[in-house]
Amino acid sequence: MRRLLAILIAGALLATLWGLDYSKTIGGSYTYYVTHWKDVGIPNLVTAILADWRGYDSLGEVAILFAAATGFSLILGGKGRWG
Repeated sequence: MRRLLAILIAGALLATLWGLDYSKTIGGSYTYYVTHWKDVGIPNLVTAILADWRGYDSLGEVAILFAAATGFSLILGGKGRWG
């Protein structure tokens, strides 16, 4: 049961990563931030980058770390407090 759950989590993660848009923005991230920072609704460019784009990036990193730790634990079949 645990291995099936681990495989499902890994499959969902791979499907999510497969569906992302990996195309490059012409001019790089600097040009993108400078031209789209008013879309966030924050009057300062630096605050807009930290509050919006970096916040989503950090949330994604935490989600990937949680999925990896959960999958690792499920694959190994650890007998902790809950198992």
